Amino acid sequence: MDIVAKVAADIAEIPGNPSVHEIARVAIEAYQRELWRPAFDISSRGGMVPELRRNRATQLTAHIMCLIGEYLCDHGENRGSRKASAVLFEALYESGADIITDADRTTAGLRPRGPYGVTAEELRIMEAKRMEAMLRPMPPIVITAGITAGPVLK
Repeated sequence: MDIVAKVAADIAEIPGNPSVHEIARVAIEAYQRELWRPAFDISSRGGMVPELRRNRATQLTAHIMCLIGEYLCDHGENRGSRKASAVLFEALYESGADIITDADRTTAGLRPRGPYGVTAEELRIMEAKRMEAMLRPMPPIVITAGITAGPVLK
C-alpha cells in the first residue's frame, strides 16, 4: 500500500464528524509516520517520535556549511554551495554520522576521552583488533601460467 492510500485510510478512520484541523493533524501525522519511519517502533507510546538521524544530519550539515560556505562559489545557474549542502546532508544522513561531545559523554555517565579522542578501553580494543589483523595468516599465493594472484613477494 502506498503512502497516499495509508494516509487516506487513517483519515477515514477518524470517528464522528472531524473538523478540518483534526483531518489535517491526522493526515500530517500519518504522512510523517509513513515517510520517516523511526529506527525503533515506538508507535505504541501514542505520540510522534522525531527522527533523530535526520535532525543530526541537518545540524551537522548546517554547521559544516557555515564553516566552508564562504569558500564555495556560485557560477550562474551552477549553485555550488546548494549542491554541496545537499550532497553533504545525504552523506551524513546515509552514514548515520553523529558527533558526541565531551559534555555529551559526561551527561551519559561515560569516561572522558584521552588525548587521542578515545578512552583507554576503546584504545585497547582498537589496538587488539589491529594486532589480530596483522597476525592473521596471509592467503596462499597462486601462480598460474605467469599470472600472479595474491600478494607478490620479492
